[in-house]
Amino acid sequence: MNMQPVLDTIIEAIKRDYKEDIAIMVVMGSHLYQDTHAKSDLDMYFIPKTKRGFELSRVFIIDGIGFDLWAISWERIERIAKHEERIGSIVAEGNVVYYGDEADLKRFNELRDLANDKSNPGHFIYRSRQQMKTVYQDLYLLNQADTLSQTRYDAIQIIYGLTFALALLNQTPIKRGRGKLLGEILSMPYIPNDFAESYTTVFNSKDVNVIKNAVNHLVTATQSLVDERWFHLIDQSYSSEAQGFYEELINNYNKIERATQIGDHVTALFAAAEINHEIDDIIAHRGVSLSDLPNMLEAYDPVDLNRLYECSKAHQQKLVEILTKHNVSINVLKDINELKTFLDHDKGEK
Repeated sequence: MNMQPVLDTIIEAIKRDYKEDIAIMVVMGSHLYQDTHAKSDLDMYFIPKTKRGFELSRVFIIDGIGFDLWAISWERIERIAKHEERIGSIVAEGNVVYYGDEADLKRFNELRDLANDKSNPGHFIYRSRQQMKTVYQDLYLLNQADTLSQTRYDAIQIIYGLTFALALLNQTPIKRGRGKLLGEILSMPYIPNDFAESYTTVFNSKDVNVIKNAVNHLVTATQSLVDERWFHLIDQSYSSEAQGFYEELINNYNKIERATQIGDHVTALFAAAEINHEIDDIIAHRGVSLSDLPNMLEAYDPVDLNRLYECSKAHQQKLVEILTKHNVSINVLKDINELKTFLDHDKGEK
């Protein structure tokens, strides 16, 4: 089916009825890559700039082909551009076929530039690592499945998540998916060994256990690769990203000290866990592993908090050593006069 008349009709409707309400309209998918067939649909979305603009959303069928005139908010487009969703190619490579004004086009192009910015590999590895956490949620469900249909359902969900994690690791958005997905992944430089064999097993096997084993192998191999790339960054400076991290975290160590003094084991465990979470979330993707630090959660005893307190002091000292080794400056001021100098210095740099 010739999609141009469909596209022209939609754009005419925008110009006639929604000129003040629609910022951007984008075409994506198979038509963008000139890889279509008789039943290919037209992948498209638009960005409203008023509440009324969302009313243009439509789903319809022509000649047996389904169409989704899909509204996406600027806020979601920004999240996609920051690689928080699998569909990054709709921003990175989508073709703008309509824009309301130059300001709208400029805003979209800035987000496109953000989506295509590969200057910070650590960001992508961090996003990949975060994505792997969601994979393990689906892996739990897969390992509980007891029917072939449920196993296949969960396996496909995991493949979506794993391939997104690999795309992030390779700083390459997934463009096509489905039947083209394996080829896309295999063209990337960083993929697990024997990825294709385990991947195809999911689609070829009729045995629940064989599929589960293949998926578990894919998850383990992908996690190992993500970890390998993560630790590869250990010698790279992360001083700007970690700046100010310790100055905020120190209060959690103080909470453990106070909780030990008054026997508040609940606050003590919360504070210890929060320290681990902050390290895991903020600087772990830059080469700091929780395994490099004393294990406060293991040291926790609700009856006697002294062991945790001693462990927290060792933990604090070790963290400072790691940050210092990586040239992360820590602002420790002696008194109010130093604070005045510190504030004046900051003001002069702005």
